[in-house]
Amino acid sequence: MTDDQYHDDPIEELPKRKLRNNLLTPAALILGSVLFFQSTLAGNISLSSGTGIEFGQGVSQTVACSGSNNLTLTPYSNFVNASGGGGTHYFNSLTVSGIPSSCDGAQFQINAYGNSNASPLALYNTTSTDVIVADVASTFRLDIRASGITLTNNSSSSFTVTFDTPVAASTSVFKLTMQSTTNSARTTYTLGNTGPGGGMIFYYSETGFNCGPAHSATGSPSGGLCNYLEVAPRTWSSATDPLRAWSNASDYNYDIAGVTVQSSGFYTTAGVGLGYKDSLAIVSNGRGIDSATAAAALAREYRGGSKSDWYLGSPAELNLLCQWARGVASNVTTECIGGTLNSPVYGADTAGIRADFYWASTQATPPSYAFTFHFNPSSTVTRSRQKFTDNYVRPIRAF
Repeated sequence: MTDDQYHDDPIEELPKRKLRNNLLTPAALILGSVLFFQSTLAGNISLSSGTGIEFGQGVSQTVACSGSNNLTLTPYSNFVNASGGGGTHYFNSLTVSGIPSSCDGAQFQINAYGNSNASPLALYNTTSTDVIVADVASTFRLDIRASGITLTNNSSSSFTVTFDTPVAASTSVFKLTMQSTTNSARTTYTLGNTGPGGGMIFYYSETGFNCGPAHSATGSPSGGLCNYLEVAPRTWSSATDPLRAWSNASDYNYDIAGVTVQSSGFYTTAGVGLGYKDSLAIVSNGRGIDSATAAAALAREYRGGSKSDWYLGSPAELNLLCQWARGVASNVTTECIGGTLNSPVYGADTAGIRADFYWASTQATPPSYAFTFHFNPSSTVTRSRQKFTDNYVRPIRAF
């Protein structure tokens, strides 16, 4: 396997005027839509145009958030052998450098195009065309939906994305485009982003899920399904997560009306967003109303981001929190396993989740027990414990 990458060799046969025209004409077409989309598309970067530029030779360009600072995009290819001889060079990675602090909070979308294609090329599987990276306080995060991309060389001003299984032949890549969207215009979050409540985004559902006080399809703040789960930061209460009983000690033996009771089957889409409804029931029934002694009441009292909808997560939601915290891909129906707790892979390195028991909002049988979630996946993670025992608390919210 060989790598074709950036070279500083001069390209005397390419007139500067011609290169400038190739870059600025597409940009001019985009700029007319800037006010509508609140974003800009940088000039195209020709790679295999037949005009003297070879694949892998970097060209500097500017996007909206970088102002007068040029960003440099450097593509790379690798050679994949074919059975019986031969093989193909594939566009397998891209480095973006020279990113200034003015891009903090911006989101970058990178696409590759063929010579005559109006639609972008698939890059890291047969259907995925967009590479989306967010700049969160000079720390770069991959888009929530990205699977098959690795982010490396992450510094305050540069990053490299590598496709685990590249599918675009380098000979078919004619140009790259890079779109930057300002923080104020961003309508999506990436894993590890700061959420509206000042916590960290740990789960995204493109189709959405039921949420809100009734766990319904109109439970989000905008009156529809929720798409995100956000966890409170590690400093939400003190230097470490506090310990609490599940309910007031004198009330631990009561079956609390309106709270979900389960014995198995925790990891389903029906359990996502359910913790809010259950937490409200725990507190309103008076069995867990004292935040000094009860977990749900403490979670409900949190007001991060001036939001009043924080709650104790269901087992399904804590399982998704575990997957994010351990740096493994989200899967609602799969029990959290593998990875490393507080992993930097999805931006969980500052989460401070303990490898210990955390209370969930779900009751068990007999009614003196409720469920906890253990963030060490070396054993069964969802376990029932007596309600008067102390376990850790970390609020979450859905939106």
